[in-house]
Amino acid sequence: MLPFSKFHPASLLDLHEWSTLSRNEIGPFLARFRIQPLGRKFPMLRVYEQLLGLSPTTSAEEDMLGEGLVRVTKVAEWFGISSEVLLDQLRAPNNEYPPLYAFGPKRHLMLKAQVEQMLASPRNAFQILTPIPGHTLPGSRLARHLEVTQSRIDALLAKKADLPARIISQGRVRYIVADVARRLAPSGSEKPPSATENVTHRTAGGAPRGLFSATAGHAAAQAQTLRSCTETGEDARRGDCLHGASAEAKLSKT
Repeated sequence: MLPFSKFHPASLLDLHEWSTLSRNEIGPFLARFRIQPLGRKFPMLRVYEQLLGLSPTTSAEEDMLGEGLVRVTKVAEWFGISSEVLLDQLRAPNNEYPPLYAFGPKRHLMLKAQVEQMLASPRNAFQILTPIPGHTLPGSRLARHLEVTQSRIDALLAKKADLPARIISQGRVRYIVADVARRLAPSGSEKPPSATENVTHRTAGGAPRGLFSATAGHAAAQAQTLRSCTETGEDARRGDCLHGASAEAKLSKT
């Protein structure tokens, strides 16, 4: 029974209730994001982190995630508008809605707890959950991260009716890296092939080799750390302000 704890061993029936997806599609859907069961059950923490890019750090956050997802069509009913109008508003820059999880043309979901908090608040407030760095990336950074040519990413994102899974927060589109990698990988492989141009030579362990390798490795790690221009300190994420109104957000029909 919901809410689930973060270590709850979820069955396919549990995940059907949590996600609102049909019981038959849950298994293939989770495999799409490289989520494997432990025995015959799925630890919910594994689902939260790999699917939503979230990891609860408090009991309140654990309860929020454990309440599950809700379809945008249902949220639109609660708001008294059509789902098409709500989707347009969710894509608008700097909107004040909770994040939208777009897993396909008819899989538009939101965290139920955040929506309920917003409905109950006189100021439309809800608790913001901090995403796991590297789980999602804007389209402009996928090629470098996955070490493929930009043309491959452009071709993938040109298919507006069949985009990779993405999370849209305040109108900014960020693609789930695991789903993009799966689409780029050749048949039978989990990793996309590396681009032949502008790719750093690496050792078997994955670190750049040659003079100043330690410095290069540190720079690469820093480049992949997402930071926000609105925060300060060592853990602040940088670069998001450069993508405040991405082309995907403006052109994509989620």
